[in-house]
Amino acid sequence: MTILSSFSQDQVQMLRSTITRQLATSALGLLVTSSALASSFVAPEMTANQPGFNATANAAVYAGKGLIGAITYGHYKIKGIDANGQNLPTDVSLQVLLGTLHYNTDLDLLGGKYSLGATLVSGGLYPGGSGRDLNGKLLDVSRSPWMTPIKLNWTIGKDWHLAANYTFRLGLKSGNTNTDKTYDIHQIGGQATWNINDSWQANFASNLEYRTKDLRRGRDMKPGTVGYIEGSLQYQFENGMNLGGYAYHVGHLTKDAGHNDDGQRLGPYHSNLTGAGVEFGTPIKAINSSLSIRVFTEPSRSNHMHGVRAFISLAHKF
Repeated sequence: MTILSSFSQDQVQMLRSTITRQLATSALGLLVTSSALASSFVAPEMTANQPGFNATANAAVYAGKGLIGAITYGHYKIKGIDANGQNLPTDVSLQVLLGTLHYNTDLDLLGGKYSLGATLVSGGLYPGGSGRDLNGKLLDVSRSPWMTPIKLNWTIGKDWHLAANYTFRLGLKSGNTNTDKTYDIHQIGGQATWNINDSWQANFASNLEYRTKDLRRGRDMKPGTVGYIEGSLQYQFENGMNLGGYAYHVGHLTKDAGHNDDGQRLGPYHSNLTGAGVEFGTPIKAINSSLSIRVFTEPSRSNHMHGVRAFISLAHKF
């Protein structure tokens, strides 16, 4: 019998909530402590790839030289076909905590400003009313962060900003949680920001994600290549706040192949998911930081988990 199995369900749930609060409090404390070093307000740096992350306000704007820290809490309530091709007919909760560090240099490369970053992932899928995730684990921290070794930002005239990045995440042969992956992920992305006038801003993003064959011994699963298209239209208030609509579409460009963990063959379909929602952002002058809140629903889908996704991000430039 494990230590966790001796806890009651309420105790396990309380422990999970306590861990989440402690991680968020520690990250926020770090941001507040360093507020004296901040020089400008910045948008959250979204290194980790998730639907609803890449076309936020000021998505492609270069924030100037310096270190940017961001903490993001996400809560999903989703159901449907999971990554193994299995149907989950009832809602499950996914809670994630993402800690990001991104460093903007003043180096010029290919005509743009060079930067790099990384994101640590913590979280898990939880069946309704359960204190443990689908693998019987509590809140877990991934041993494999998202890494962005290169990102370039360009400014074109007064109104256009462009960015491009390469991001990867290495899989783990022993990985068997919802926060780790058992295959490598390679991603090429691009973002654009258009300041239409003093009040309106449009943001666009597109990503191509290639995933390798399952690294675990005896597994032949090969996830398909996935494409992301995202966009937002933001109204920017004079006090620095922004409010706007946001939409994204995610779809398989090549089908999954091989067998899932239950031995069932994958690949008879392509999955697609379309989401729409709102984004609200505001500077928090007391700590010289920026807050972003995004909420999405997913009315159109095929062979994909779907539901409601919400994110709260706090970003600070050191």
